[in-house]
Amino acid sequence: MIGESASNSSWGSSLDQSKRYIQWTLIALVCAGVIVYTGFLGAAFLIALPAFLLLLAFIFKKPKLGFWLTFGYTFIISFLTRYIPVFPWGLGGDAALAILLFVVFFKYYRQLDFGKVLTNRFVVLMIAWFGYMVLELFNPLAPSFGAWFYSMRGLGLYQLLIAMVGIIILQNKKDFFTFANIWFIFSIVAVIWGWKQLVFGVSTIEQAWLDTGEGRTHVLFGKLRVFSYYFDGATYGSGMAQASLAGFILALGPFKAKLRLFYFITGLLAFYGMLLSGTRGALAIPAAGGIAFLIMTRNMRLILITSVFLIGGYVFLRFTYIGHSVYQIQRMRTAVDPNDASLLVRLKNRERLTEYLQGKPFGGGIGSSGHFGQRFAPGTWLADFAPDGLYTRIRAEGGVVGKYIYLAIWLSLLARGMGLALRMPYSENKYIIMAVVAAFAGVLASSYGESVMTQFPVNFVTFIGLVFVELAFFWDKEGNLMPNNSIPSATLKATEDEEWNNTQGM
Repeated sequence: MIGESASNSSWGSSLDQSKRYIQWTLIALVCAGVIVYTGFLGAAFLIALPAFLLLLAFIFKKPKLGFWLTFGYTFIISFLTRYIPVFPWGLGGDAALAILLFVVFFKYYRQLDFGKVLTNRFVVLMIAWFGYMVLELFNPLAPSFGAWFYSMRGLGLYQLLIAMVGIIILQNKKDFFTFANIWFIFSIVAVIWGWKQLVFGVSTIEQAWLDTGEGRTHVLFGKLRVFSYYFDGATYGSGMAQASLAGFILALGPFKAKLRLFYFITGLLAFYGMLLSGTRGALAIPAAGGIAFLIMTRNMRLILITSVFLIGGYVFLRFTYIGHSVYQIQRMRTAVDPNDASLLVRLKNRERLTEYLQGKPFGGGIGSSGHFGQRFAPGTWLADFAPDGLYTRIRAEGGVVGKYIYLAIWLSLLARGMGLALRMPYSENKYIIMAVVAAFAGVLASSYGESVMTQFPVNFVTFIGLVFVELAFFWDKEGNLMPNNSIPSATLKATEDEEWNNTQGM
């Protein structure tokens, strides 16, 4: 019997080994077939698949940490695209947010009040705008689904995903400090990288990028418009202005001395980075954001001090020639010159667009202008039209109807944020809302001349900041969400609150 048992055991073990051998053989054959028919991309996919599955498991275990990693990733997407151009790095942000949304809903569907998630003001407005973009698929002038897919990501998808994921997993003031630390540390590194470009020159790979045609807009009269590791100088300048304004405002708040010093240093360095970029449109961020901040403070001393700085800056640029030998200052001066040649060309282009859109209230379709227009609908009028601002692009692709819906959505969120700040007493929470809302107001103003609100990482900073506007008004003195408020993350069942917090890992 013993011998028979041993024989059966050996036979079973041999059978299991044979099954495993057949399984691995089939897997190897499938992988070989994928590589043969798809080439390098297929091989890259197979190599990346195990890492993707590990990442998926990690995000499922710690979704909040996955959210912060995704946020940090948006700062280096342009760097990866420039230095390792073999992968579509931009789609990584989409995939990470989509995975996070799936994980959060799948893992916590029993604890969440989906009604409150889907009726939150920020979420509702983002759904409404994305719905309009979906309807644009039926625009008879739309070039193709491919043009719509690539274009709608920056115009509507990111803010929708961030609104839904953020409003669920972000909860307290500690989350805001994590957000601010990631934002400001990456901004400081960007300043250092930009300074390196100015003093020591660009790298070989960055020079190759300039040689592809980007040098026409980034090397003017022999002077470099610093772009750091961002997509371009405009995005870099606007991102630095956004961080600078928020840093200075937070430095005025009732935070610990070390935090205030960190915020102030960030504000100074980021302001220097903005100057390095030579981006004229970035000036709109401290200007418009500063005005919004003054309205929200209702503090006469701060109003007087900030007004002096804003007026002094305008007078310095508009009516003096101090520092005119410095290229960056020369470049900034053109932003306040009503007779600037570039401004006159933009105004003329917008007149041409108005004529083209006669009888086209819904525009030429999402993705029909600029880069995506040239890629998916070359030779068309809009493909050859380069929109010089986000709102011009919205009007070209979504028509006047889309433009007014878009502006109404963002202005309503701005008004809500300013209204919440005005209702709050002097506190850390008030300064958090004021910093985020002022930076948001500045980005809205800057988007008139540049499409910065659709570019990494400015878009993620802006949209995550708006999530905190929805949260901060309902924090208690300890920075936790108060009960019976309208934020869905507070609707978890009491018996499961501890488990939720523990799984966030932050």
